[in-house]
Amino acid sequence: MQKKLFTICIAILFSSTALWAQEVEQEEEDLGIFDLSLEELLGIKLYDDRFMLYGFINANVEKVMNVPSVNGENQTVTASEPISWSPVQNFHLYGSGNLSKNIGVFFNLAYNDGAIEVREAYGNFKLSNAWQIRVGQMYRRFGLYNERLDQIPTFVGIEPPELFDTDHLFLTRTTNLMLHGERLLSQGKFMYALTSGQAEGGSSQDIIPLGWDFRYQSDKQGIIVGTSGYSSGINGQNAVSTVGFGDGPARGGILPWMDGDQFAVFGGFVEKRINRFLIQSAFWRTEHNAIRNAENVLTMVREAGINQTQRNRFLGANAGKSDAELTANDVVTEVNYAAHTFYTRLSYSLQSDVGQFVPYVFYDELSNPEVIANKAFGGDNEAGITDDGRFTKLSAGVVYRPINKVAIKLDMSSHVQQLNGERVSYPEVRLDFSFGFDALSGLE
Repeated sequence: MQKKLFTICIAILFSSTALWAQEVEQEEEDLGIFDLSLEELLGIKLYDDRFMLYGFINANVEKVMNVPSVNGENQTVTASEPISWSPVQNFHLYGSGNLSKNIGVFFNLAYNDGAIEVREAYGNFKLSNAWQIRVGQMYRRFGLYNERLDQIPTFVGIEPPELFDTDHLFLTRTTNLMLHGERLLSQGKFMYALTSGQAEGGSSQDIIPLGWDFRYQSDKQGIIVGTSGYSSGINGQNAVSTVGFGDGPARGGILPWMDGDQFAVFGGFVEKRINRFLIQSAFWRTEHNAIRNAENVLTMVREAGINQTQRNRFLGANAGKSDAELTANDVVTEVNYAAHTFYTRLSYSLQSDVGQFVPYVFYDELSNPEVIANKAFGGDNEAGITDDGRFTKLSAGVVYRPINKVAIKLDMSSHVQQLNGERVSYPEVRLDFSFGFDALSGLE
């Protein structure tokens, strides 16, 4: 039934797009309207001579159906979640400007859980195009999406790639210091970024993380190709989680039940435009050398509702003991594990008399053998509900832009995983409305 529903949704999305979007001659600039930064979409030049204020708001509604779980009788059961309506899913206010010819400033304020928080605030020192330094708090340059995930009106789709899902991040999204620059080549440009800052557990630890991003970009050839990576500590010390055990999912790569972890993330990405088609793909792998906290693991074993595979993983040969018999000595504390994720995204831009339509299909997969389901203890309720820590997600949807500053997005996803010895799936449906705006005030 779910496969039929998913197939019907794909057919409706693409056929309705074809019916409504009577194509007109598409100028070269139209081809880039469906995957830009917010600044490009609003026609704003960063670090302009004037101080710029701009931003966006968006509302979102979501329905998750037939989520599987295993009951006390070891039977697979399903339950649908209530409709989730977020009238203000995001509100962001950005500001940028030049203090002098070679010094720019930028900030990103976000409304979150009833309060305003600073997502980014940094200064940029430009020695030359090839040598620039950012200092403050900023999104690290990593792959195709990390710097722009806040800017929902700009990119195709609603959900981020699984690498940046806040319930199972592979690394922290922000950093404090970036050395970056670019060098023009005959057909495009080479860009680099080296980042560092606080370790995942905070600045009190004497740990030096290092991130990197190297890419080639050519607007003429319509291609971006590169590699990004991250080391949690180049001086060989273990970092700790960004959150305490019992405070929910980590905001980085270290799980909350670890006493310490040293990990590295490696991967590559490519984006190619072929006429009206946009193809994006990336692969990431993270390798961990970690030490579990035995008391935290015992709490999860007794209270978090873990499955048998996870119990065997955490307790090893002692998994057959009853919960009452278990002691801290029964926990396997030293663990080396690897997680990976892969995605491919395909979209097509149609320009019509009533606006722009962008139908798309996405494929995502993620595997993490260490994660559990229970979010209160740091799980993700996705990979963690499976037998083997792996799931795939197929999405189909459409973006409609009546004007450049407005995006209406509708999509459906189907999660597929192994649970309780059988292959099961469950669907999600999402609808998102986002509106960009800009305003200027003079600092001339």
